[in-house]
Amino acid sequence: MGLQGYPHRGRRRIRWAGLWVLGLLLAIAWPSAAQVAPALPTPASNPPAQVKRFGNVEVAPVRLPLLQTPLLEVTAPTVYDRSDPAQQQASVEQRATQISANLRRALDRFQEAKTIQVVVSQLNGEPILLLSDGRSQPIRLVTVTSLDADYNGLSQAELAEQWRSQIQAEIERSRQILSPRNWLATLGAVARILCLAAIASLLFWWVQRELNYRAAQLEAQQRVPAAVPEPSTQEAEAEPLALLQQRSHLLNRLRPVSVLDAKLSWNRWFRWLLFWLLIALWYWASFQIITVTPVLDQFRDEWLNVPIRLIGLWFAGGVAIRIAHLLIERSAKAWERSALLAVEGDRRRSELRVTTIVRASKGLATALVAFAVLLAVLNTLGLPASSVLAGSAILGLAISFGSQSLVKDLVNGCLILVEDQFAVGDVINVNGQGGLVETLNLRVTQIRDAEGGLITIPNSTISQVRNLSRTWSRVDFNLEVGWENDVDQVLACLTHVVENLYADPEWQALICEPPEVLGVDAIAHQGVLIKIWIKTQPLMQWKVGRELRRRVHHALQAEGISIGRPQQLVYWPELEGQPQPEGAIAAGRH
Repeated sequence: MGLQGYPHRGRRRIRWAGLWVLGLLLAIAWPSAAQVAPALPTPASNPPAQVKRFGNVEVAPVRLPLLQTPLLEVTAPTVYDRSDPAQQQASVEQRATQISANLRRALDRFQEAKTIQVVVSQLNGEPILLLSDGRSQPIRLVTVTSLDADYNGLSQAELAEQWRSQIQAEIERSRQILSPRNWLATLGAVARILCLAAIASLLFWWVQRELNYRAAQLEAQQRVPAAVPEPSTQEAEAEPLALLQQRSHLLNRLRPVSVLDAKLSWNRWFRWLLFWLLIALWYWASFQIITVTPVLDQFRDEWLNVPIRLIGLWFAGGVAIRIAHLLIERSAKAWERSALLAVEGDRRRSELRVTTIVRASKGLATALVAFAVLLAVLNTLGLPASSVLAGSAILGLAISFGSQSLVKDLVNGCLILVEDQFAVGDVINVNGQGGLVETLNLRVTQIRDAEGGLITIPNSTISQVRNLSRTWSRVDFNLEVGWENDVDQVLACLTHVVENLYADPEWQALICEPPEVLGVDAIAHQGVLIKIWIKTQPLMQWKVGRELRRRVHHALQAEGISIGRPQQLVYWPELEGQPQPEGAIAAGRH
């Protein structure tokens, strides 16, 4: 069998409607944020994130421009109201910003200088740090205050000398890092990392391609249909046979083949792990690039914090979904071995029911895991899940009336599964639409008609279902014969026909019980109605019925039995009592 392409990598797993309803119910039931959240201080009293407060002292870091390397920590008296412009100007973050601006201005001015010296001087009795290239006017960098000395536990002179050596070392290191020679070395290291990641990606791509090809072969073996006789051209035009062929193909896809299923399962696991190995490879490559690039080195801690947690949640969610699906499949195998979901006398029906319940359960498990992962992601991003759900309660109340039909869909979907009204692979007629059930979940039912159209029906609108493939079907054959025939002869002829049909090995496998010739069912002006019932395998009633009609036609011709004809008598009152020509009465009937 030729391969038409690689298998689709994903399956329809996430049932967003169920997830949305679950979130809506939780949002409505969740206590409001005003009930659970304590009173928070006003924004004006809170220091910025980079500022640390120790009573009446606040501390802020000063970073080297461009590289953002920490240089030192400066202090200032605590500012309790940052909405006041006068107090805001005296805040510690303003002091740190001014020091960074002085340092940036000095580095720009002394960019061409061979050396930059940090010197300690005195101004108004306090030590200050200056930047100088030895030729032009020095630039004042920072004043070492008594509050800085108290915070560090040193004298002002000792702290000034310590800051001088720290700043001198960082300036020399930054000038060396940002030199053209160092940039070329950094670009070379980045190129080597990218080449290594690209080569590994090509290797992963090749392995993924082989796994996809193997999966396509396994799925092609699963789709091999059972040996059935080819229909004739006239039969292929019949709508029931088209539905029968569609059902046969679907059942071949759903039939349990333990060895192939196990191989496909392992194949999917390997492809999934390969996908995550590829993600890990490029995450490692990006981290290495950040590490070797001086300008990006400042983001290394952030890159190891939130992104890796989000990726970990994504990976954990995928593992949880697959474990849940594996447990559901193992439970399904246990159900098949037990009588819990068995349908008496129909093993195929039991398999279809188990398959349908497993599909719906997998969708529900996927939705629940996705919802849990979503809450964890919100928490990782700093958005409290309780606040998000409480905020969505207002929206949930606003659309609660519009979601009634969705809740009805879910409830009716559960009832369909529990009551086994129909399952995937059944041929049903509902709401005037008939076809093969291809998809059944908690919200909708999808059927495909004989023309290939996919019809989606919300479960809440399904009130009455006609299942044409549940356990068995029946040929309901009615035959009208003319008045002139001997009824006993007709009954004997039809009995002989159905007995021969049942005795034929080719057709006996499709017939569940010996056919019944029920006898005369009605008498009318056009003739005598005789009824025949034949109980067949599911959806075999059309095929058996066509063969029965063919054999009855040959038997009626051989026995000279005529079928019934409509009778009509023409009456003229004015001719009553007058002699009629011979044959006039017969001629008046037609």
